Amino acid sequence: MWQADSKKQEFDPDRIIGNNDSINNDMISEIEKELQDNPYDMISLVFLLYETPDTALQRLIVNQRISKDIGASTNLNMLHEWFRHAKHTPTWKHEFIEALLICQLNSILRKLGIHVPSARKYYQTDNIHIKTNMYINPVKKALYKLCEEMNADNMQRLKKSLLTYEIDTAEYDSCELVFLKLMCDKFITVNKFQYHRQTFGFTAELDNFLKIIENLPGLRKIAQDIRNLQHMLNQDSRPTAPIAVSTPSAALKVDESNQGMTNTHFEDVFDLLGELSIEDNTNTATLKSDRTKLDDDCFEIKSPDRLGVCVILNQVNFFPSKDSLETSQQCALSKRNGSDKDKMIIERTMKSLKFSVYSATDLDHIRMFQFLKEVIKTKVKEDDSMFMLCILSHGVRHHIFAADSVKVNVDDFQNLLDSDIAAKLHGKPKMLILQACQVDEIPRPTLVADSPGSSYNLKKTNFIIYWATAPELEAFRDESAGSIFIQMLFQTIVKYVNKEHACEIFTRVTKKVAYIGQHLGCPQVPIYHSTLLKKLYLRVPQ
Repeated sequence: MWQADSKKQEFDPDRIIGNNDSINNDMISEIEKELQDNPYDMISLVFLLYETPDTALQRLIVNQRISKDIGASTNLNMLHEWFRHAKHTPTWKHEFIEALLICQLNSILRKLGIHVPSARKYYQTDNIHIKTNMYINPVKKALYKLCEEMNADNMQRLKKSLLTYEIDTAEYDSCELVFLKLMCDKFITVNKFQYHRQTFGFTAELDNFLKIIENLPGLRKIAQDIRNLQHMLNQDSRPTAPIAVSTPSAALKVDESNQGMTNTHFEDVFDLLGELSIEDNTNTATLKSDRTKLDDDCFEIKSPDRLGVCVILNQVNFFPSKDSLETSQQCALSKRNGSDKDKMIIERTMKSLKFSVYSATDLDHIRMFQFLKEVIKTKVKEDDSMFMLCILSHGVRHHIFAADSVKVNVDDFQNLLDSDIAAKLHGKPKMLILQACQVDEIPRPTLVADSPGSSYNLKKTNFIIYWATAPELEAFRDESAGSIFIQMLFQTIVKYVNKEHACEIFTRVTKKVAYIGQHLGCPQVPIYHSTLLKKLYLRVPQ
């Protein structure tokens, strides 16, 4: 049944496809049998060939469930079902060959006697903007190429983003299934114009979808290509200028002059100061004090066995959400590699100082406040002496970003800690430690930059807010060792907690971080603002 490979034969679609009688029902059976052990290839073919997304999704879901039940792959004659309906159209063989080419099923094509390089040149499978020889819907073709570039991390970001649009795709394992679900829900619309079974053109609507994709790391280029394709199809003309895509504002960009640095320089400076090793310096069990009470100008430590509560909000992975996109917060926020190192040193240090520590990772802007409120209501005690909130995230101008890319004003945290919900904290010192960063998608080394805001509105008393860097400067984080600011701050706390109050410790940290920044050529100067009415010690000083 299979034809000999004709490598030297020029591709003549009318002769090779039009008169190729081997592309028939028996051939479809052979192909389905060959693809039995390649379920993802079958999913791709069904995605490209089936005209009705609801039918394609339904059959693929049933096939997926049956395969799991019997513990082996099965295809439920999905190509047969397509063939049974498509064989009445004059271009079905073209559609089939083009789909095989797009999926790079070259062994099957060669067995059909197709000269693959010539066929690929004829159908222009590598060009999603081609206007001639279009048999597979070009939007599906472009979405398939997007699937090829979609990694696991971006797939999870996409699914989280879709949840903010009330579209749940958690049960779908492959990218094509997710896209079919979006077509069924009309989040993506893909249509073609036909007359007497002949296709004359295609239309598409993907604007909301592309807003998400262009804000996923590494996918901005293909999102722009698909947007251009959409414009070309809907307007029947290619745009003369590239379609504008969302980019971070100038204030959010990283100084490219820092790109020549390596994390080796960063670690050399830490080693020079003897401050980087977490394990060597976080043991404070031997720190003791002979004093049992503080002076009148210091905040009281009510219980030496429990100083208070420390909350860590650690934002590592980000995804664009409906709220962030609709408010034009369309910056593609990169993964904050190294942040877990910061979280670790904070937890170890504060537990050793007799704090109860509660942490959460990758919370959206709603769950972030829900988590903080729950801790305040259920974990804070009357005899707690102080409260610390550490936020590790991207940020800009007095805001930090939640995991759903929504900007949150730092004043909102301050207002919560001063509200009736936090009545047990009224009159007690509250520390906010903010390691905030904002980077764009330009290539960078492992040393990346963070930047805060420039305006502060500290109306409440007994707060001290410590930013990783001053306005208009950036803060830096090593993707394997953690941030300069957090590492230096908590190492310094361990070293001087028995001797100095918080403001003195913070001043030391500012000096050290500024020195490191100058040494690296990366200007960074931490800054704190205080409305404390007394001196704040984290341990009764000796």
